[in-house]
Parts: sequence; structure tokens; C-alpha cells
Amino acid sequence: MGPWVAPVLGTVKVNTDATWCSRKKKFGLGVVIRDSLGSVLGSVATPVSALVTVAVAEGWALERGATLARQLGFFAVSLESDCLEVIKALIQQTSFKSELGHVLDGITDVCNHFDEHNYLYTRRSGNQVAHNLAKLALSFDYEQTWPAGPTCIATYVAADFQHLSLS
Repeated sequence: MGPWVAPVLGTVKVNTDATWCSRKKKFGLGVVIRDSLGSVLGSVATPVSALVTVAVAEGWALERGATLARQLGFFAVSLESDCLEVIKALIQQTSFKSELGHVLDGITDVCNHFDEHNYLYTRRSGNQVAHNLAKLALSFDYEQTWPAGPTCIATYVAADFQHLSLS
């Protein structure tokens, strides 16, 4: 997988990421929702002070993204992350008796409210906007939301637009 790939018409793509800062001892969660044209429809940067596995934090980001998509009234959603462990577990409907299992159950519960949903894996190169929102979250004390995204991600969104227009 390479650069960001747009969802099919009528579906939104929810890209999510989590990043850890050992100095601050917290995770940053990033979420961006975009349509088939690549337009940003909503975004979130959430700081989380917790000592959990990266997979759990990545799951929290997916759950936050699914929740935002539901709050914004979307019915057909592709959830995309660069955490293969979590995406595989969701696709295979793997059951864990652990903290990760509880997070996966939460994601599934939210997604059951959509008419259509799927889970997709992407490499970091296809997840730059969400990754940079996650890094940005580390500078906040509480969650920030934007309808179109903060200006600091504009470069990454523009790079995705350029790729889309070349495809």
C-alpha cells in the first residue's frame, strides 16, 4: 500500500493513528474523516495519559473515529489504520479476554450502527494526516475537534489531493 486511497463514492474513510511520547508519558490519538474527493469532513486530536500497549491505543483511535463518524451521521464507513494487529483482529472477529478485547468489542459495537462498514490496513505513507493529528494531540491537555482539520495538516491533505489527481 502506498499513499492515501480515497473511499468509493457514498462512503467516508476514517483514518486513525496513535503515537506514544515517552517523555510526556502519554499517547496522542488522531482521526480524520474524508470523502471520495479527499475533502476533510471532520478531525480529532486526543491526548490520552495511559500506560497501555500500542495496539490498545490504536484501537482507541479507531473507536474514537467510528464514534465521530456516527456522531456526524455517516452510514457507510471504511475504518483504516496502520496497526495490522488490530485490523486483522477486527476482520477475523478475533475474541480476546484482555484490554485489547474490550477495545475491539467497543469498536464493533459502534460499527454495528452503520449500514455498511469495513476495516482496512494501510502503511504509514497512506495515513499521514491521521499520524500528524496524533502527534499534534501530544501538545494538548484535552481533545480538540475541527470540522475541516487544523491548518497544520493542510500540507498532508494537499499531498493526498495531488496523488489523487495523478491517479
